[in-house]
Amino acid sequence: MIRVRELSKRYGDLLALDRLDFSLDRGQILGLLGPNGAGKTTTLRLLTGFMPPDRGSVEIDGRDLHALGPDLRRRTGYLPEAAPHYPELSPEEHLEFWGALYGLRGAGLRAAMARVMDGCGLGPVAGRPLRELSKGYRQRLGLAQALLHDPDLVFLDEPTAGLDPVHVHALRAMIRDFAGDKTVLLSTHILSEVEAVCDRVLILDRGRAVLEGALSDLGRRFATGGRYVVSLRFAGEGGWAGAPGLRASRQLDAGPPERWDVTLDGDDGEAAATLAAWLQARGDRLYELRPAAGGLEDVFLRVVRGETPQ
Repeated sequence: MIRVRELSKRYGDLLALDRLDFSLDRGQILGLLGPNGAGKTTTLRLLTGFMPPDRGSVEIDGRDLHALGPDLRRRTGYLPEAAPHYPELSPEEHLEFWGALYGLRGAGLRAAMARVMDGCGLGPVAGRPLRELSKGYRQRLGLAQALLHDPDLVFLDEPTAGLDPVHVHALRAMIRDFAGDKTVLLSTHILSEVEAVCDRVLILDRGRAVLEGALSDLGRRFATGGRYVVSLRFAGEGGWAGAPGLRASRQLDAGPPERWDVTLDGDDGEAAATLAAWLQARGDRLYELRPAAGGLEDVFLRVVRGETPQ
């Protein structure tokens, strides 16, 4: 569906995006993750044709993005983080306005409006001016606007930022519902959002892709490699001095009890059992000793620290 090759963008001396390369098939949802300044917004601007790259290309079904012309607007939908709205208009009036821009008329426009208003739960507020609506309903309208012309490719920029839990849950369910026959790229800094909605993830850091792949595959690619989480109270001042098989330690929480991320020689449980026996024999109080989590948060933190997956 979409193929990105060697995509780069520079703002003066700042290289905002450096040779980004990935592909996404129809029906997939890709979560675009990264710390502030990683290049997520620049990526969306390039993929939506808002601005040209300095280098590289974007293809949709084998056609260059900038050769699509008016067909690009027909095939893509975009929900920016702060969707533009006219506060005096109602959701119905808003969708009528945007439908006309998309070239929808008459019965086709009415059917499209009914479809997205029902799918985005806008019926109860259809006739109220936007200035009276909550941010959650305004964001639902932004999603309806992005889907109104039934695009193949949908870009979502921080779709649930600042929403209450009820609207977050509802909007995520809407995204999952409509994504079945579309290709979706969702940019966010909320890791739980990616875990709840996406099936692939692309992590950016300082303009470069540092990890890309299926969400279900990340734990295997980033095996714990002898890493454990330990919660304990030290009996003395020795800390980790003399701990058997200890290669590295990093404090996670000062406690009490203290929580540590430790790396041991060996990942078969024997090294952990040896460490537990050593701590208990020394008189330390051990609350927890378990393998480090291999979830998305753990993977994200490790790749932005420069660790390399297997």
